[in-house]
Amino acid sequence: MKLEGGKPRIFVREARASDREAVFKFCEKTWSWGDYIPDVWDRWLKEEKGRVFVATINGVPVGISHLSVDSSDEVWLSGARTDPNYRRKGVMTAITKKCLEYAKTKNAKVARLVTESDNVAARAVLKKLKFRPVAEFVETSSEKITVEKTESSRWACIDETETLWNYLQRSEVYRKSAGLYTVLFHWFPLRKEDLNRFVHQQKVIVHENSRGIADGLMLIDDATAREWRESTLQTCYIDGDYKTVLDMTKFLKNHCHSLGIKKIYGFACKHAPIVKALEKLCFEPADIEIVYEKRL
Repeated sequence: MKLEGGKPRIFVREARASDREAVFKFCEKTWSWGDYIPDVWDRWLKEEKGRVFVATINGVPVGISHLSVDSSDEVWLSGARTDPNYRRKGVMTAITKKCLEYAKTKNAKVARLVTESDNVAARAVLKKLKFRPVAEFVETSSEKITVEKTESSRWACIDETETLWNYLQRSEVYRKSAGLYTVLFHWFPLRKEDLNRFVHQQKVIVHENSRGIADGLMLIDDATAREWRESTLQTCYIDGDYKTVLDMTKFLKNHCHSLGIKKIYGFACKHAPIVKALEKLCFEPADIEIVYEKRL
């Protein structure tokens, strides 16, 4: 693929193992601590349902992006990186277009990705490519794993999927979340079968009101512990009002304390009552992540 109009000629192709050194070099300073790309590179190259695309200028890798096929009609884009020396030259636009072309060959109907709210450059590219923001999420964490008094939270029973699914269909938070949940930094549609899987894995905390009716839920997962080799777990989806979320989070803290878990990563819809409840329980000020979507 090449871009004209005075910009460098950019070619986009599938990544090769030999790209490793060049890619790792321009990923060194993505964040203050480095980047996760070196940890996932070999795995990404071997994925049956994924592809890594590399942009080159004069044969030298200057950008990458990863695509995973999540279902028969959905793909997720992640790991977008551009060599700092080649920014504002159309590199990311070229790679993203290539990803979307590949997605169409897999009969995908929807492409999604996430970016930080303060990433102005990425958001400008996404707008140009006609992606639209569909939901905002907070990313926060707490290492204060204290014993708390809870009142009305418990683990979901295996026969509650239908009840909890009906609750979600009426939920403002579910609507504001665009019906999505996250594992690590990968957002997926929260469908009934996904909810049922979480329930059967005992990864759903439910809150009941005074009449014994579910009025809130929280999905959790230990993917952060497996992936990052930490004593942690994460919330994947949180739903409820301030008091409900407060009680469920206390229940979660008690669970972590009993297992010796040292840290909780909180991912949730950017919904004021939820954010305030997490802040009340000493979760750090949240970063804002925006999920974008494009119909193909």
